[in-house]
Parts: sequence; C-alpha cells; structure tokens
Amino acid sequence: MKDKPLNRPFESLAQYLKEHGIDLGEKTPIPPDKESDNPGDLLSAAMKDVRTIKNAGKRVMGRPRKPFSAFDREDQTRRLLECAVQEKHRINVTNLPEYMEGFVEGINPLVMEKLRAGEFAVQRILDLHGCSMESADELFQLFIQEAIRDGLKCLKVIHGRGLKSKSGPVLKEGLKRWIVRAMHRKWVLAFCNAVMNDGGPGATYILLKSRGAKEHLRVIG
Repeated sequence: MKDKPLNRPFESLAQYLKEHGIDLGEKTPIPPDKESDNPGDLLSAAMKDVRTIKNAGKRVMGRPRKPFSAFDREDQTRRLLECAVQEKHRINVTNLPEYMEGFVEGINPLVMEKLRAGEFAVQRILDLHGCSMESADELFQLFIQEAIRDGLKCLKVIHGRGLKSKSGPVLKEGLKRWIVRAMHRKWVLAFCNAVMNDGGPGATYILLKSRGAKEHLRVIG
C-alpha cells in the first residue's frame, strides 16, 4: 500500500465531498498538481471573493471621546476642594514634625492606635489659650487632680501651636513636662496630639489609668 504524502492533507477532500453530496458552489480549490509557484497567483486565488466595503472610512467604532474643556477642569477642581473640606483625605498628624506623644512601656498597641485616631470619647477639656506659664501650670494641676478624683479616662488640653509666639510653643512644651511629673505620672497611661479636626498639634489627648501605678513613661517629640 502506497503511503499518502504528508504535505497534502486535503488530497481526498474532493472525493469525500462527492460521496457525501456536498456542494461548495463556485469555490473550486486548485488541484494539487496544478498549484502555481507564483506568489501573485496564490494571492489572487485567495483574494478572488474579497469585496470592497463602501463608505468604510466613515464608520465609527465605539463611542466618540468627549473633548476635555475648561468646564471639566473647573468641575474637577471643585470636587477636590469638596473632598478637602469634608476631610475625605485627612492629614495624618503623626507625620508632622511638631507631633508629640508618650506612653507607658508595654501598652497595648491597639489602645495607642485608637488614641492617635481620636476614637476615645473626650470627657473633659482644658483650654490654656492666653494663659501665662505659671497660671497654665496651676490650671493643669487642678484639672488633672479633679479628673483623677472623678474617675475620668480621656481628657483634652488645648494649648495652641505657638505659631504667633516668638518663643515658640511654650505651653505645649510645658504641658509635656507637667504630664510626666512624679505626682501625675502614675496615673497617665498615654498622651498624644489630637487629630487635625480636633485641634491637631495644638491640642493633646491624655488617657488615664483606672489605678495609679508607677511605670516608665516614654516620650516622643
């Protein structure tokens, strides 16, 4: 039995179509023995049924792109301002160079995260704006003593950022010293600057313990 050539897989196609009554119409394949070696003839045979599509250059695929106008820029600017006002993109106060915080060693990190995020309910506020160092010190002593006596947990002290002071944030630096005094230190669990919409670096949260216990208080900033 003679082997069929491997390079002519459709050699028996005509016989198969005839036996099964399949009519391909006018499309008649070129017989294998009459195939031309001329590339132009092969291309003409392949392209003989191709038809030109009228008005093809006028057809638009997909939706036309709307030109970007000055009104679009104004609308985009307005949306960015609205996001800023609504604080959808808040400034992280912990990234500011004037940020300060302190905490006892071994504190639960989740507690510190909640304090930094302003998630504890502030129970009492002390505003030291316009006070001298001496009067601010006295007010703070009385403020924290009463808070400890009343069993409060979260306080806020407003001291300002000292931006208009030639000496800088003196009340803020004074508050840091007053917090870590031996008389108060055993009651302080942690403290940090407030979130931006609650005073930012111009205010400080103070978290108190349920029971006084002397522990090392680490201060940053």
